Amino acid sequence: MFSNGETIDPAVDVTVDVAVLKDDSYNMDMIGSIDQGTSSTRFVVFTHKGRIAASAQMEHAQIFPSGQDKVGWHEHDPIEIWTNTIKCMKAVTQVLKTKKIDFKKRPLKAIGIANQRETTVAWNADTGVPYYNAIVWDDSRTASIASHIAKHEGNGNIDCLREETGLPLATYFAGTKVRWLLDNVPELAKDLQDEKKRSTVRFGTIDTWILYQLTGEPSSFKGAANVGGIFGTDVTNASRGYSSIFIP
Repeated sequence: MFSNGETIDPAVDVTVDVAVLKDDSYNMDMIGSIDQGTSSTRFVVFTHKGRIAASAQMEHAQIFPSGQDKVGWHEHDPIEIWTNTIKCMKAVTQVLKTKKIDFKKRPLKAIGIANQRETTVAWNADTGVPYYNAIVWDDSRTASIASHIAKHEGNGNIDCLREETGLPLATYFAGTKVRWLLDNVPELAKDLQDEKKRSTVRFGTIDTWILYQLTGEPSSFKGAANVGGIFGTDVTNASRGYSSIFIP
C-alpha cells in the first residue's frame, strides 16, 4: 500500500533505483519511455543524465488460435496491451511518489514510445472497439497474400517492390496483415463499404494504438478503451510497418 492509498497490481514487476535518485536529485527533470514489446510492456523513467530512476514491466497473453488451418498464427489483445501500459505507468508513478517525486507537481518532460513495429491492429474511432485481435509481426497467415503480390506484380520476384519500399515482400510487414483483416473480418469490411462509417475505421501499428489511447477519452462502449485520441505515427514505424502494398 502506498501513501496515496493506491496499490500496485501484483503482476507488475516494479523497481526504483534510490541511488540514482539521490545522485541526480539536484535536477528532477525526467522523461518517460513506453517499451511495448512482443511478450511484455515496460514503462521506464529516466533522469536528466539518462539513467533509469524507476521501471515497471508486465507480460501479456500470447494468443495462438487452434486448428490445422491456423498454424503460424499469433495474436495479441490490444485492450490488454493498453491496460498493461497504464498499469506500468501507474506503478512507476506511485513508487516514485513515495520518494517525493510527484509528476502532478513536476510533469515528465516527454514520453517516447518503442514498439513491436509490424504488429497490426484495426479499430473503430466512434466506439473505440478493436475489430479483431492485433496480428503479431511474426504471424505467417499472410504468406499467400505476399506470394500473390509477387506473382502478379513481379513474376514471382519477392523483390518486385524493393525499389519503391526498400524491402522484400514478406508476411512480416503490416500491409499484408491489413489485407487479411479486410478479407476476413466482416464487420470491418462492412464499415469500410459504408460511406458514413468508412471514415471511422483506423489501422495502425502498436505505436499508433498506444498514442491514440494516451491522448483519448474513455469510451462508453463495452470492449473499448478510449476514443478521440491522436491518430498518428512516426516515419520509422510507417516505413517499416506499411512497406507492403495490399491488393484491391
